[in-house]
Amino acid sequence: MAPSPGKPDDLFYDARNTARPTRARFRYQDECVALRCIHNLLSEEVHAVVVEWSTDYVAVPRDGVPELVSIKHRDPGQGEWQMSQLREVVRDLHMVWREEGERCRCAFASNAAISSDAATKLAHKLGDYIDADVDEVARFQRVLAMPDPPLPRRAEITAVGVRDMEGALSLLDRDPRYAEECYRTLVNRIGAVATEEPPTPEERIGRLTGTLRMVTERSAPRLEEQTLLIGDLRDLVLRTHAEYAGRMPRLLHARAPSVREPIREDERWQGGDEVRLGTDRYLVHEPVQVSEPADRSYREQRAIGRQLGSPGQGVRLVRLDVLRPGQVAETRREQLVREEHLQSALPGLPRCLSQHTDAHQLTFIFEQPQGAPLHAAYGLAPFPGFALDALLGALPGVVRTLGGLHRLGLAHRALHPDVLITVDGQLRLRDVGLAAVPPAAGEGWPDYRAPEQERPVLQPPGPATDVYQLAAIVYHLAVGQPAVPDPAPPSLLRPELSPTLDEPLLAGLAPIPAQRLTAKELVGGFGVVLRSGGAVVC
Repeated sequence: MAPSPGKPDDLFYDARNTARPTRARFRYQDECVALRCIHNLLSEEVHAVVVEWSTDYVAVPRDGVPELVSIKHRDPGQGEWQMSQLREVVRDLHMVWREEGERCRCAFASNAAISSDAATKLAHKLGDYIDADVDEVARFQRVLAMPDPPLPRRAEITAVGVRDMEGALSLLDRDPRYAEECYRTLVNRIGAVATEEPPTPEERIGRLTGTLRMVTERSAPRLEEQTLLIGDLRDLVLRTHAEYAGRMPRLLHARAPSVREPIREDERWQGGDEVRLGTDRYLVHEPVQVSEPADRSYREQRAIGRQLGSPGQGVRLVRLDVLRPGQVAETRREQLVREEHLQSALPGLPRCLSQHTDAHQLTFIFEQPQGAPLHAAYGLAPFPGFALDALLGALPGVVRTLGGLHRLGLAHRALHPDVLITVDGQLRLRDVGLAAVPPAAGEGWPDYRAPEQERPVLQPPGPATDVYQLAAIVYHLAVGQPAVPDPAPPSLLRPELSPTLDEPLLAGLAPIPAQRLTAKELVGGFGVVLRSGGAVVC
């Protein structure tokens, strides 16, 4: 087919939407794009997406480098990706990146993970697969993101999308009960602009290159039929919500009755309050953390306190008050119940001492380890040599606890120094972090946030995220400043540090999850540091 008038000559362009007759078999890819769009409905970190066809799209940041995303689905029984199956994907991404003058990022997204053998080969033999010199391979690796862990499976992606839409509607101050209708409309809009994949590899590469060129140069006519602005999609979601919410106003009122008087303002915890749970009494300490969703359907409070009477131990109190029954409040209730189950099931975590639950309130009392956070035990960063050695030697206990989460396919995802409690020279985790809640863009503590936590739709956080965060904590406490992308070796920033500390820390901070050490390998590397004389060279 000849190029359309007004389009660059090297841009394969089909004025017809040839994918429409076969949209059903590409529904999964459309929903993958929808997940990316939902996560940007409020932040607009991504300004637009250009849906080229059913397996590729271009994400356009508001102020940044465009990102080419290739989506591949694997059916049940096909297993993880092997290197022989990845070669074509990597070659295509590299070819477009090279043809575009290295002015884009690349991402491979899939519902299946990459096998450990394939990840190793990709890290060490990429140059053999893409026919590039060492420097070019290194530059390409820095802009290439791979799936670890994978996207939702075909059977579950709709449920994940509806759940994400519920969260987005709540933040937009809309009723999350209409999430399914809004999600379906969004996916249909994406499917309507997707075009069929060009029949030959040459045409496919030409089209991708042409699209990226138009995005980066901002000079050629935009592919308006294939471009979806995030702002327009947000307006579409809001119109859809208004349409469905306005159809049955009386039913809406009847479906969400107030079965209980709202929690009074004076029922908020304050330091010095006494909380009764059965026959037990607890004293609340400041500060009290209070969180409420945009729809004000619940109030969650967390605080540290102490049991009154024997044995008088320290406790952590968590309470959820349901102010207006609905899906948002029920989802949060389920997450807190799961949080308690995880803490009770995993060794090394504070156990639940008491709990109370009814239709309107959920309260948990957890033990508070009789220890101190790292900064209270050792002072501020950078740590002196004895404190660094103590930290490295105590981390295996934390990793054993994290291993229980990792075997369940979960991760803490919110590690920072204050959740590491020193107890009799050992480290314990204060809680399970974000393990009980789905990933969200920008989650975790900023100084220790892993790269995949910025874009969880493309590369959901997992066990490798905890490795990054542990390495980021040690890096910060060792050199006195947080890790940055492509961090300098610690021994370069602080010459008295042993060079043996550089290797495990930098490997733990690798930008691509598949290239990081495992948690066990990370603490093994720290063990080598201790056996070689410690973190600080005398």
